[in-house]
Amino acid sequence: MIEYELYKTRQQELLAGAEQDRLVMKALRTRRAAAKARRAERVAHEVVQSAAAVESVRMRRNLQLLTR
Repeated sequence: MIEYELYKTRQQELLAGAEQDRLVMKALRTRRAAAKARRAERVAHEVVQSAAAVESVRMRRNLQLLTR
């Protein structure tokens, strides 16, 4: 009877450990997804800034050509 209780206790510990592992993995996936979204947002913002800088240079060049 004691062996069975030890077995059941060990089985519950293993299940609890597996549940803890699942929670940790879920948290890691969530963090990775959030970091990926932040990186994508940053890249998109940099592209918009680059496009604005290119347009600014074009406008400045066109203005210089008009004022000659």
